[in-house]
Amino acid sequence: MKEILGAIEFSDVEVRLIIGEFFKTRFNIIAIETEPCHGVSEFMINSKEAKDEVKAAINTVIERAHEHLHASVERLIIIVPPVGFKRYPLKVNVRCANGIVTKDDVNRSLKKAMRTNIDNNITIVNAVCVKYTCNGISSRRLPENEVANELIVDIDLLCADKTIVFDYVSLVEECGIEVLDISLDMYAICKEAVLFEQTVNQNLILIKSDYQTTSMALLSKGKLFNVEILYEGLMNIYDVVSKRFGLQFSHIDRLVKYNAKMQKDEYSDDVIFAWNDADGKSNTITEADLSSVVKDEIQKLAANIRNACEPILANGLVQIVMVGEGAKMDALVNEIQRTCGVAVKVYSPETIGARDTKYSALLGSIYGYRDANEFKDRKISSIDLYELSESIEKRQDSEGESLTTKIKNLFQLKDKGGDNHE
Repeated sequence: MKEILGAIEFSDVEVRLIIGEFFKTRFNIIAIETEPCHGVSEFMINSKEAKDEVKAAINTVIERAHEHLHASVERLIIIVPPVGFKRYPLKVNVRCANGIVTKDDVNRSLKKAMRTNIDNNITIVNAVCVKYTCNGISSRRLPENEVANELIVDIDLLCADKTIVFDYVSLVEECGIEVLDISLDMYAICKEAVLFEQTVNQNLILIKSDYQTTSMALLSKGKLFNVEILYEGLMNIYDVVSKRFGLQFSHIDRLVKYNAKMQKDEYSDDVIFAWNDADGKSNTITEADLSSVVKDEIQKLAANIRNACEPILANGLVQIVMVGEGAKMDALVNEIQRTCGVAVKVYSPETIGARDTKYSALLGSIYGYRDANEFKDRKISSIDLYELSESIEKRQDSEGESLTTKIKNLFQLKDKGGDNHE
């Protein structure tokens, strides 16, 4: 049976959809769609008009994927933001049936963990098995088939704002799509970038830089400990450019990401952008013009990130990994590195077809779902596999007929050529 999984995410500027197929351990992208959408404001969908805009974008990416795959999209993993994040660390003891550790023991431990009382304003998003202890020996891998009477499972319940999670789920369901799972964006990014494995001997700060917000997660000892959110992002920088030059968002986005510099010795008076305004007047922007306009806002955002991370940075032995749209802006990355005094690594996925940092959470949610599903011994596809199989057969038949027709025409032409020759 094919293992085809998909995920959907609502960013502050677009709705994103990825669908791919696992072949052994490799994940191959078979559909990737985006649609501009401004219905989400600081993670919230606040009005009927905003909900309608998001639903329209969801339907658009679903329809495009259907047209591309010739199969219906039936169920998806939903990425949710870390608003109201809270972690509940648990140690769950289960008795091993027949004195042997099995996957069923993990399932029972997860069910016990899910019955934990949590705050009323949050809901459980991810239940993560962090560590297994059997016969006094701890491991991040399940000691399956190990002889033991008891298994202790360290489980982290990762929770987020209930209202936001339910709003996201409701919108997808209203579009006729079943919810396969939900995943916290910061946790999903950690899965995709393999960050947990890098925190055995040091702390790690994950920064997700978007247009309206900046999320920062603390990772330590293989766990996601905390998430802080700044309600400021790239738009704070873009707004000053818009006021100064009157440019559209799409022009500002490319211009600032790939041309802004922070140090005077880095930029020149060379023209980097030219346009005519409504009156036909010619205008130009130099590197020096742009950099002088954005410098203060970039420094302010970097300083606020540094202040939020101060307690962690003070302890030393920390690295910073950056994802999101802001990770494409060298000026911001370099300023964060200078301000925090720590090397900043920009992460981009290596999956063919999705080599853009903005797809990190989508890909990671799929890997996370697959890992969690390992204990359930079930495989559910995101698309209608019967329709997919039928469409493949039809295309194969069509290609076969066209090839036969080409061969027949070739012989007919040869026969006609022979007659003319005689």
